[in-house]
Formats: sequence, C-alpha cells, structure tokens
Amino acid sequence: MPDHEGPKASMVMGISEGHATLDSVRAVLSSSLLPKDTKTKYALWGYSGGSVASEWASELQEQYAPELRFSGMAIGGCVPNVTETRNNLTGSPYAGLIPGVYLGLTSQDREARAYLVSRLKPSGTYNASAFLADLNLTVFQAFATYPGQDIYEYFVDGRADLEAPILTKVADRNWYQGYHGVPQMPTFVYKAIGDEFSPTNSTDALVKRWCGVGVDVEYQRNTVGGHIAEITNGRLRALEWLGSVFEGTASVKGCSVKNVTVKVTNTTL
Repeated sequence: MPDHEGPKASMVMGISEGHATLDSVRAVLSSSLLPKDTKTKYALWGYSGGSVASEWASELQEQYAPELRFSGMAIGGCVPNVTETRNNLTGSPYAGLIPGVYLGLTSQDREARAYLVSRLKPSGTYNASAFLADLNLTVFQAFATYPGQDIYEYFVDGRADLEAPILTKVADRNWYQGYHGVPQMPTFVYKAIGDEFSPTNSTDALVKRWCGVGVDVEYQRNTVGGHIAEITNGRLRALEWLGSVFEGTASVKGCSVKNVTVKVTNTTL
C-alpha cells in the first residue's frame, strides 16, 4: 500500500501520486522482502482515491517506469475528472472531501497555497480557520465536519476564486485522466451507475478512449448502489479478477462493457 499522497498529503495530485505508486513497486521489487530467484507477479488495485493513484500510475508507467511489467490493474469508483467531483460534492453529505482536495492541490505550490488562503473569508460561519482545520483531519473526520456545506461559501468570491488561473493551471495537469498515456496491462474497471462522487459518463468516456487504442479492458457498470456501496459490492469482483490475471486464466481480450447487478449483503472482508 503506497503512501501515494506523500508527506505533504498531496491529495488527487495525479502526477506525483502516479510516480509515488510506481516508485513503491520498484522499491518492493528491489528489496530483500522478495526472494531473488523467484519471478514476482504484481498488479495495481485501487478504489476512489486509490483508483486515482493506480490509474495515473498506469498512464505514466510506459515513460516513467518502462521496466515494470504489471499483470493487470483493477480500479473502482473512478474519478477521471476531479472538477466534476468537486461540483457534485459541494452541498452533499460528502462535502468534506473538497477542502482536502484544494489543500492537496496547493500542497506543493507555495504561491497557489498563499492565494487559496488569501481568498478565504476571515470571519463568519464559513471562515478560514474552519476551512484550514481540515489540515488536521482524516477524510472520515472531514465528512463529519462539513456535511451538507456549500464549500464555495468559504471564499470571498465563491466558486470564481477556485477557478482562478493560479489554481486551474495546477489542476489541469493533475485532475484529468486519459491524457498522459494508456494502461499497458489488462484492466478491470468497476463503478456504480449511481455513483454520486463522479459521473459515470466520465468513466464511460475514459474507457471508450482506451478501447479505441487497443487497451484490453473489462468494464462493469453496477446498476445498484452508489460510490460507498460499490466499495463492498465490487471488492470480491476485483479480487477474483486479479486472481485470474495472476493465474493466467483471465479472458480479458479487447474491450468489454456491460451492466451488472451486484449487491453484497454480507461479507467477511
């Protein structure tokens, strides 16, 4: 499990997350953890934020780590367009994700962070101190702190402050998948059609792009549940698929897109 956000908690920073993930695989493969006389198989697997790190690793792998040969990749709850996710989540029960997204976006750029802080309201219900408190919260604590809040209210000029060039130039490099490369390994994608974090059509478009350039991909769109439910509903499907690529029994060839109906009511995982 790579620390793909790094010491500065660089959340949804696609390029650095992808590089960190690939470096973690390199580190394990070169360590004494593995016997030198054994050929090791390895794959990527991530859900939601983990899917961001895994997908970016797959995009960057060919140019950044060409020596790596992944058996496959499984990604669920995909977030191909973080701007769409921001717009979906503000005012929702999961609005607490957004402060972390912007603190992550500016974690490696002092000027961008200074701008972000300068645009926060100094007083009132939605103020700078309340927004910056997220620096010391886990994601689950953030969900409990900001539920239903319009996060744009924290800023002097609302949403317009978050769309200033100093922020969008960083976001444009890191928030949009499908522009830096394509997976060089068989890929399993699973997502709830009712995903409330990221519209399914964005994942549909990403998969369509992959299919158009010859990626072997199996894409399952679940007709039940949403983003949180699919963590459980998709887990066993991902594990079974990964097992099949490790065992060499996977039938992934070409492009497969289908709707499934999977509701897991009891799991020991």
